[in-house]
Amino acid sequence: MITISKVILSGAAPGQIRDQAAGLASAPLRDLAAELAGDPDLTVSVITYQDGSQELEVLHTGPPHRDENTIDRHRFTRQPSAAPARTLPIVGPADLHDAVNLIRAVLRDAATA
Repeated sequence: MITISKVILSGAAPGQIRDQAAGLASAPLRDLAAELAGDPDLTVSVITYQDGSQELEVLHTGPPHRDENTIDRHRFTRQPSAAPARTLPIVGPADLHDAVNLIRAVLRDAATA
């Protein structure tokens, strides 16, 4: 069994977000976490594994909301091929801004599909 802990960054003060994301691999990743955590439609968390490694989890939790009464058209059709993985630089402020916008767009598109 693997033990993990999950700390939700969304809704916390910026200083708390930076403290809670301190174990993430790099300063740009911590900046990305802080920027995304301020989006009201996203829930951003840091997951810490028992070996001390951490990862960033970003979930779209804004509208549209689905519940047990929602019919998901994707359940009844063939799933398209998964989008290829993308690696983005987050070296400077412009790169961070581009990464934040891409993540928001992907999650919002997935929520409306």
